[in-house]
Amino acid sequence: MRSYYAILEVNPTASSNEIKQAFRRLSKLYHPDMNQGNTTYQNKLFEVIKAYEILGNEVERKAYDLTLYQSTSTSSSAQTTRQAQPTADYYKPEVVNFSCNQTYFFMGDWIEISWECKQADVIRIYPMGYMDELRGKVIYRVKELDAKYLSFELTATNKYSAHVEKRSIHLNNGVYMNFTEANLQDQVNYANPHHWSMGFLAPLGRSSRKDYGLRVALLGSLFLSAFFYAPHFKVEGTYSFICTALIYVLIICSARRLHDVNRHGILALLLLIPLLNIVVLLILLLLKGEDLPNKHGRKPKF
Repeated sequence: MRSYYAILEVNPTASSNEIKQAFRRLSKLYHPDMNQGNTTYQNKLFEVIKAYEILGNEVERKAYDLTLYQSTSTSSSAQTTRQAQPTADYYKPEVVNFSCNQTYFFMGDWIEISWECKQADVIRIYPMGYMDELRGKVIYRVKELDAKYLSFELTATNKYSAHVEKRSIHLNNGVYMNFTEANLQDQVNYANPHHWSMGFLAPLGRSSRKDYGLRVALLGSLFLSAFFYAPHFKVEGTYSFICTALIYVLIICSARRLHDVNRHGILALLLLIPLLNIVVLLILLLLKGEDLPNKHGRKPKF
């Protein structure tokens, strides 16, 4: 039986680009449109496609090379294999890069994790899960502050050789740190890439007076728009649904504002009490937040 290299008419040492070019050339040569439906050429085309499915995939090709070497090492046709015998290290996964964009964290932080691996077909980053690419970036949001450290672990596996490579990242909890001027400047300059949009959805992190005021103004304008447009809603209950959603978002924003003054976000539920909600809203709009990081997160930049 001919090897896949022989089917594609390339050497076992051919590069990925050479294999791709050979596949394109032979696919065109054996295509039914070029041979008026000749079944012989159709069979050859199927062989070419099957060979490229293996040799065009880096991991599959290495597994095939190992099988090919083992099957030919005791025969006289070893010329069809690669010149050098694959070693165990040839199939060992390599972690080229595993890093993040900060060295400590606060509640509500968005931590960007970057990774790059080679020779791996299974990549898992704890606690996010499995990754589909050999390299990339993933965002993790801090939602708990119970531990003094936050750990991320990358596990790269080559399932054909059973080799496993691991890397870890450990971040300090900013609440337990003694801040110097450099640390404080760093946390002030920290820019949350999802700050504005996610501030409406999750009661994590802190919100300054200016930020909170703009959000309240936006929610108020949406409420007034819904109020005046209510007679035109065709679906019954639409106005009630919109009001409920806006109240929920207001409570979320208020919880983040309470975090800025180092108070528990549960107090935002006071906004559900008539008359008292007006007083609470005014207090949140006027009360100055803390200048230093607290257990709820960094000082808001905006």
